[in-house]
Amino acid sequence: MLKIPENKTRKKLRITLCVLYLVEIVLCALPYFQYIDEKNVLHSYSVFDIMSVWGLSGSNDAVFKYSLFMPIFFIVPIAGFFFCALDKERNMKNIVSIICCLLGVLSILTMVSYTISLASVIALLLYILICFLTTLSIFARFTDKDATKAPVKQKNTDPNREV
Repeated sequence: MLKIPENKTRKKLRITLCVLYLVEIVLCALPYFQYIDEKNVLHSYSVFDIMSVWGLSGSNDAVFKYSLFMPIFFIVPIAGFFFCALDKERNMKNIVSIICCLLGVLSILTMVSYTISLASVIALLLYILICFLTTLSIFARFTDKDATKAPVKQKNTDPNREV
């Protein structure tokens, strides 16, 4: 892809995307899953709580197999963050950001599904916002050429002109 130097608008969008991906990573520490057991007690678990099963020797096999998919909740935002932070001139960050948004929403809807909690709802909304800002960034890249080259009116300085 062509490398186009970054202007102020694209830089602001890129930094905003980086911050939103960092918020997505922080949300993994907040309650992502919740369920009510047979005693009507509400249990809320973060992604890291479920991944803590890896160190236990007597854990339930089904919970252990389910916990193997938990890293996708923070690997996807980390990949999106690094592409947005390091790719300043190409359009690759926008393509990867759209893919990360789709993977993030798909993983939340398939793995969290009906046990959705506050952090996973906020993460879904942030993925939608990131996708919208990425689309704006794509259009800012394509319209950047036209915005920087505004037509300049030239004064008629011909000495032979009639007044």
